Amino acid sequence: MSVFGNIMKFVYSLLFILFVIFTQGFSTHVFAQGSFVATIGTMKVNQQNRKQQVKIKNDKQAAQQAQRRFGGKVLKVQSLQSGYKVKLLKQDGHIISVFVDAKSGRISGR
Repeated sequence: MSVFGNIMKFVYSLLFILFVIFTQGFSTHVFAQGSFVATIGTMKVNQQNRKQQVKIKNDKQAAQQAQRRFGGKVLKVQSLQSGYKVKLLKQDGHIISVFVDAKSGRISGR
């Protein structure tokens, strides 16, 4: 066999070894990346589910939240489509009306 034939055989062997190493490393990287993407997707779904869960489940909880925030005496709680309207009698005699969002628990209005 000629010297050129031996060099070509060596080059082909080296290329084959590099190809195997590259494909193994690449497939591991792709698998790891795919797994990471799936994990992030799962986290996003879990966050969305948490956001969609109802925080205020009944009028009693809505009244407690409003009273905790503004003080005073609860006069009336009205259930609405997306939350609760709570009327409070403040210590100074003023009556305030606030809205308690059922999904987020946020309180707005006065």
